[in-house]
Amino acid sequence: MLILTLDTNTDILSVSITKDEKLISEINVYNLKTHSINSISTIDSVLKHSNLTLKELDGFVISKGPGSFTGLRIAFSIIKAFSYSLNKPMVSLSSLDCLCYRENFNGVVCSIIDALRDEVYVNSFSNKNSIIHNSFEGEIVHIDNLKHYLLSKNESLDNILFTGNGTIKFEDKLKKYFPQAYLNKKPTTSYDYALLGLEKFKLNLIDDPQSSTPSYIRVSQAQEMLLRKKSND
Repeated sequence: MLILTLDTNTDILSVSITKDEKLISEINVYNLKTHSINSISTIDSVLKHSNLTLKELDGFVISKGPGSFTGLRIAFSIIKAFSYSLNKPMVSLSSLDCLCYRENFNGVVCSIIDALRDEVYVNSFSNKNSIIHNSFEGEIVHIDNLKHYLLSKNESLDNILFTGNGTIKFEDKLKKYFPQAYLNKKPTTSYDYALLGLEKFKLNLIDDPQSSTPSYIRVSQAQEMLLRKKSND
């Protein structure tokens, strides 16, 4: 199965083409501010490197967040348009799920993404296969409450691995609260999403391109200000 995967969820714009589990071509652009400018041209470059056209693809995979509000909107507008106009299936994947799915770890895997305000978007799994069918989008937790939160979800934290950009920002606190934990600071790329997306395609767990939406978990700052204004009126 030929899949194009687009991830604009973080400061890395990542586009790849895969055939089943094999990576054919991938481009990563490290500049959050240029996602809106570079997304289409990067997709075009990846297709050219792969000697493929959009019509030859079998489907599309996209990161649905949580993450950059602007980045998610850009990616969704592009992939939904491709999926709908070409009548090709699309799959949107939780960033938290993807981070956990890439890890081969015998224990609890916890994905944490910086949510600002000393908070993180978080989800955790002790069974990798359960990620494929997962529908829980995760929660926002203050970093100082993370251990309490994870203990409420898992029987033991004796063997735990943290992954995601929260491991970089909160490395000191993670080492304080979880001194025996493993930390994976490596960012995800579109290839990581493609591998989980392929499993979704195999099970026909696809999105409706007309109704599919990003997973923000938290409302944007602009929406938050609007809601606060309405409540004060």
